[in-house]
Amino acid sequence: SKTQKKKQDAITTLEFARSLKTTQMSGKFADQAIIERVRKRGGIIATIDNELKNKIKSLGGSVMSFSNDRIVLES
Repeated sequence: SKTQKKKQDAITTLEFARSLKTTQMSGKFADQAIIERVRKRGGIIATIDNELKNKIKSLGGSVMSFSNDRIVLES
């Protein structure tokens, strides 16, 4: 059924997200800390914030987000 498929897709997505490496960061402002991290080391950042997405991409980083029930990777 459609509900069962959505449930399985959600489980698969959560498993994928849990397998990703996360990085501890410090700082007063999250967006600024993320931007500095991308500026120094690059990487893939998961966000739905359009302004942050544009800044990350302008620095050569990549962005992972969700659109129409799909994981999207932008660079």
